[in-house]
Amino acid sequence: MAMACIQQSHCSDQVKKLQTQLQWNCELEVKSQNCAKLSEEHPDWAPLMRKCDLASQCQEQKEYAQKKALACLRGYKNAMVDLGISLKDMTVSLAGLVEDSWESLKKNNRERAAFLKQCNTSLSCKKDLVKDDHRYNKLSDEEINKLPASFLYVQAQDMKAYRSSLERVRPKPYVPIAERARDDTAMTSDQNQKLENLMNIAGSKIKEQYGRYMCYNALAREELECYAIGTIVDPTLLAGYFVKGARAATAAGRMIKAEKEIQAGTEVAVGAGKVSRSELTGRYISYSPTSVEQNTAWIARAEKGADTNVTFLDVENSQMKYLNDILKDKNLVTGLTNYHKELLFDNIKALEAANPGLVIDKYSDFKSSRFAFSGKVPKDIEEQLEKVFDKTNAEFNKKLKESGALKPDTKTEDWFRAGIGNSADEANMAARYSRQLDKNEVQSFRKDGLKTTMQQKINSLEKQRQELRTEVAGTGMVDGKTFDQDVFDIVRKGKGDTAQVQQALKNRYALSDISTGTVKKLQSYVTATDEFSPGIYIAKREIAHLNAADQGGLSVDIIGLGSANLKGTAEALASSSNVNRALETTRAAEKAVTKKFNDQKKQFEDVLTKAVPSGKLKSLCSGDDCVAVAVKPLNQAEKQDILKGLANTDYSGTYRLAFIPDGVRNVSARNALANHGESVEKILRQSLGARMEPRKLKGLTFGVDMRTQNLNEGSVKLLMGEAKGVTLTSSERKQIQEAFKEAIQKFNTSTSANYNALP
Repeated sequence: MAMACIQQSHCSDQVKKLQTQLQWNCELEVKSQNCAKLSEEHPDWAPLMRKCDLASQCQEQKEYAQKKALACLRGYKNAMVDLGISLKDMTVSLAGLVEDSWESLKKNNRERAAFLKQCNTSLSCKKDLVKDDHRYNKLSDEEINKLPASFLYVQAQDMKAYRSSLERVRPKPYVPIAERARDDTAMTSDQNQKLENLMNIAGSKIKEQYGRYMCYNALAREELECYAIGTIVDPTLLAGYFVKGARAATAAGRMIKAEKEIQAGTEVAVGAGKVSRSELTGRYISYSPTSVEQNTAWIARAEKGADTNVTFLDVENSQMKYLNDILKDKNLVTGLTNYHKELLFDNIKALEAANPGLVIDKYSDFKSSRFAFSGKVPKDIEEQLEKVFDKTNAEFNKKLKESGALKPDTKTEDWFRAGIGNSADEANMAARYSRQLDKNEVQSFRKDGLKTTMQQKINSLEKQRQELRTEVAGTGMVDGKTFDQDVFDIVRKGKGDTAQVQQALKNRYALSDISTGTVKKLQSYVTATDEFSPGIYIAKREIAHLNAADQGGLSVDIIGLGSANLKGTAEALASSSNVNRALETTRAAEKAVTKKFNDQKKQFEDVLTKAVPSGKLKSLCSGDDCVAVAVKPLNQAEKQDILKGLANTDYSGTYRLAFIPDGVRNVSARNALANHGESVEKILRQSLGARMEPRKLKGLTFGVDMRTQNLNEGSVKLLMGEAKGVTLTSSERKQIQEAFKEAIQKFNTSTSANYNALP
């Protein structure tokens, strides 16, 4: 932030890009949380709300640095009032409040796991645990750091109990309120470290449970966090915090009076009633049960590999690609996935409360929820996790059916699959194995049967690989130790349709024939390979949508990531003789593919920077989806420049674009229009794969221009970018236009839409 706030005249292009991105991220977050409505409901809270222009963000950071200690003290004081602590008994100094909270949190059973998890990352915390224990307080920093916080905590409690049995603890002398320092914010370095650890615990919990937390400015969030710490980390009180008398005016430093009841906001008790489709495509779009810090900690734990003292759980939306294709509404699919996560994390929280000493590292991304259970792990952890998974799925199915958000005959029972293992990759493999089973139950890699089955699959895959390479030898289908990436792409997209895959392979590789038996064997090979594809870890998840695109914009689906991962997995398996080796090599292959994919996204962003004036588009990528929101409407020439630029990158033919116009008022309609455009492009490219020379098709980047403000009706035009060296004949151009009209008709038939193709 400090770099972004330097004077405009001193800004490099990199700093200007950072400034634009900061403002863009803020605007997206404020819009997705519906913060404007919060201001309308409570006009007197206006000074507490975030402002996204750069000057306001810089001023906010300046004030935060100067006044955050006082804001924290206010939050603490208000917590004491709400807990019914009288003024004469209240610690007024911030240092005293931090010490009190530190001790309260250690004693609080409900929050002990979170405390120990945070403590495990802090040497000062571990030293504080045993400061009065002569057995450990003289150990070196290195020796202390090797000991788990959970062990030190138990030892310290034992020593405390022993001493208490020998002598009564003398109460602290009472200091009259008149003699106490008012608004004392001075703290020692140890106390500052304690407050930082408490903030980490409180901050992650607030983000989990209080959806509108990010509507507030930095000082207000500081106050809320310290209030949460003061109430022993209870974010359920937060929604009503500023409702209480005169609290919106605490920026002036006023003390307030307690009220008898806390007016809890409606955001807190989510899930008690029905969930609507508008909620799924609105509030749940930006929902994330974990913070970047939590994801980062989980990834670090996962990358340590297998550990018999740790249990990993992987829960994935196994049908995400299918749902995106069928529902044709990525926001709805994201909302459905996030709603399942909310139910799952609530049930995991209940499991945590029922098992004192259990430490849980948590992770979530666009399709998966992952957990690592350590500390005091119960012997029946697998049975408990099976119950959690079954309960979550039952709740999800029941509430969706009640909501009417989907068609009545929609089967949701098998969407989410789960696996358990001693490592993240083992759990992921178990979850993927579950996909092929009729009964949706948690699969455990620890069970000998599953590991034996996976070893047999590796042996079978190797046999299939050798046979297939012999059968298609001498064709362009062979590449490396396995097959060309497009082979995996065609088979994957064929979804079991042998005739379609057979025809697509003949067209793509100019084959006079390929037997049905070979195609079926390829389908079996690709499906089995996919069971070994490792999970992808993303610490910071961005949500790519067009909610803020009042002036129009574009959406991009970067195609080929799935087939690239499959190709990488297949190559890794060809060099692996056993399951453990397969887990190592497939993970290494995934990292190589991810590195290439990140370059693909970078080239997309570079093209946008060159194709349109600076600041006219704000881009954001999430997984293989990107959006660019227009500050001013794009003209025809700019759209063509974008397509031409993408066609001349190293990844020509792998960008699927849809443009939406300005003036589409309904947010859901904006996103749906973009999804419809991408779907039409997908149908078009698949159709042309059977008609055009592969090299030429790869050199073309298509953009479907949705020239309508109304969903499911209006005009649509095909735009095209051509790579250097690609020359289309008039016959080929005519063929492309005919295929485009057919794609529109096919889309209309499958969705009951009524779009018409412009020449």
